[in-house]
Order: sequence, then structure tokens, then C-alpha cells
Amino acid sequence: MAWEISAEELLQRYADGERDFRGIELIQSQGVPSDSSINLEGAILRDINLRKAYFRQADLTGADLTGADLFGVSLESAWLKRAIVRDANLHSANLSWCDLTEADLKGTDLNHINASRASFCGANIGGFSYAILAHANFRSADVSKTNICRFGNLIWETIMPNGSVERGPYWKWK
Repeated sequence: MAWEISAEELLQRYADGERDFRGIELIQSQGVPSDSSINLEGAILRDINLRKAYFRQADLTGADLTGADLFGVSLESAWLKRAIVRDANLHSANLSWCDLTEADLKGTDLNHINASRASFCGANIGGFSYAILAHANFRSADVSKTNICRFGNLIWETIMPNGSVERGPYWKWK
């Protein structure tokens, strides 16, 4: 069962040395409209454990999540623009509608993710396998078309790094 925590409490507990936040649900602070994003812009959260956490609409722009365990995390409609997510675990994460523009994802496990309608424009990426990449945007991303279009990934109306569009729908098994 998820436990609720505000961004302020998360940052304070992290600063106090806590790193295990498995299964949390990030909630809006009191007095802030519930429909606004949850601000973690520029946060340093290295080696944090956020397995199966719920971070819907969180603003992690410029955050440092190096080495983070984000297995099964829900980052639906979150902002990770220019975030550093190197050598992290995003296996089975929900990144649908997520903005990862210019994010550094080198060395990160991106297998089995749902990245439908996610934006990876200008991002630095290794590769994927068995990922849902329908309507995803990889324009100007540092990833090869081969790494996007193989290993059982679902490609459909997906924008490639060169701006071309893979129409699909189909699974690539190469």
C-alpha cells in the first residue's frame, strides 16, 4: 500500500539521510492547487529507492536521479527535462506523456517501459527492449533508429531521431 508524502517532506527526509521511499505517492503540499505540478525541480536524489512510487505530474526538470531505483515507477505526465537519470533502473516504468527532453539516460535500464506519447527530444539514450513507444518523439535524440526499432518494441506513429515517422503499428523482433 502506498504512503503519501509531499515534495517538501521527501526532500527533508532525503537530506536527513533516508533513501528508501518504495511505494510512496507524491502528493501536493497543503494550500497548493491539486491540479498543479508537484515541484522537485533541480532536486538531487541520487541513489534513491522509488520502486513502484507514484510521481504523476511531478516536475523533476534538471533533477539528478543518478543511480536511482525507479523500477515500476509511475511518472505519467511528469517533466524530466534536462534531468540526469544515469545508471538508473526505470525497468517497467510508466513514462506515458512524460517530457524527457534533453534528459541524460545513459546506462539506464529502459526495458519494458510504457513511453507512449513521451518526448525524448534531444535526450541521450542507450536503448530499449519490449517497450511501448507508440506516438513517442525521439527527434534529435542521441539514440539510433536500430535501438528504437528492435527487441520487441511496439512502434506506432513514432518519430525517429532524424524526424522520420515509423507508422506501424507493429512489433519489431530484429
